[in-house]
Amino acid sequence: MSIRINNDITPAVLTVWSAVSHSLARFHALMPAVARFRALRFLTITTLAASAGISHATTIYTNEAAYLSALAGLANSVITEGFENDAVWSASRNSIVQPGSTPSVVNQGLMWASNHPGNNIATGSGAAAFGSYGIYSLPHGVTTDSSIAFCDTLVTISANSPCWQNDGWSVSAQGGATLYGVGGWFQSNTGGGAKMTYLLDGVDVNANNTDNIGNANRDGNVVSATGATFVGVIDSAGFSTAEILELSGKDSQLEFIFGDQFSIGSSVATTAVPLPAAAWLFVSGLLPVMGVVRRKLR
Repeated sequence: MSIRINNDITPAVLTVWSAVSHSLARFHALMPAVARFRALRFLTITTLAASAGISHATTIYTNEAAYLSALAGLANSVITEGFENDAVWSASRNSIVQPGSTPSVVNQGLMWASNHPGNNIATGSGAAAFGSYGIYSLPHGVTTDSSIAFCDTLVTISANSPCWQNDGWSVSAQGGATLYGVGGWFQSNTGGGAKMTYLLDGVDVNANNTDNIGNANRDGNVVSATGATFVGVIDSAGFSTAEILELSGKDSQLEFIFGDQFSIGSSVATTAVPLPAAAWLFVSGLLPVMGVVRRKLR
């Protein structure tokens, strides 16, 4: 999914954004820093979705086999990431005995990071759906209401409220590559109320241009607390960054999500690593020796 802004639409975008900016400025000084960041982010996405002519050429998958089959005909390569490589992910390893986390990790042409400025990513055994490790944000989004205590008293929370926890992380293509799909296995450990969505280049795949602009309804896929759930999305137009965003957790009623075993379609084709010339010489040198041994065994 891409945001396409042509010359006919740009003035409308600027007009709407100008109105939004003036409204935001009136209460900007009254909001704590976290609230300002979250409100500005929502308003930016909503403005673009309403005015920029977003193309929703996306398909959401809950079956991994179907996702991989569709992705095979679109991407030049499928990158798999299970977070098992200690040489790459050692800084992110987190446990009670040995705490750890890192701002970001780059591997196989992809950068993984938290979706919140100042938060880190971590990998741990409790997050794993397969193997030994899974990924998560640390902390899990905004997890303290010390500066926005009014969240505890709200019965209904508006879509752009700073009370949403917004747990999650992002994966971005490096080196100018284009991504065409991202899919992984997700689980929670906080009661089964979690649900998630993807934002491709900042635009929610569950949004539309009519009755759910910017995904104001916070629609998404349920993430189970009793087993891993696969969720993937393909966009034939391509994108550079995918954000995984939890939708149900509130600042005072937290919901955590964890991810594992991702398959990501990329425009960059993988190539086989050639055997070094020295290795060929070594093999060719072994052939006469192998012949002698074979004759002696007869």
